[in-house]
Amino acid sequence: MIQNQSDFIERETRQIKIRLQKTLGDIEGCRHHYLLEAIPGMMPVVEQVIQEFIAETKNSVEFAHALEELQHVNYDADELARLVGQYAAQPQMQIALKVAYETWKNAPGSQELLRQIVDHADSISSSGSETFTSSQAPT
Repeated sequence: MIQNQSDFIERETRQIKIRLQKTLGDIEGCRHHYLLEAIPGMMPVVEQVIQEFIAETKNSVEFAHALEELQHVNYDADELARLVGQYAAQPQMQIALKVAYETWKNAPGSQELLRQIVDHADSISSSGSETFTSSQAPT
């Protein structure tokens, strides 16, 4: 039973990778497809493959170029569609654009990032009686 489950997960992992390549990095579409499939326990596998796909794409020259392109158009979704069309003959660039946009879209905002930093500082506070957020600098 465990071997069958392991084989199934391996096959599905390959299928997720293929789907991401064939759809030129359509991460949302991939997530949606597997949500509709409703296979128990698959979403963590899907997310892991997606994160690996994003990490792999971030290490490409195309990704750096895609970031520049998207910054020039202020990460506008309509402009993303135009850019993807503009690079129709370059699938790796289309993937990089979609991954760069997805990364930007899901990045925490400045308020969320600040909250995460403060929460982390609170968790490593050595005094225990006083938290980072309630302490004050000497005057």
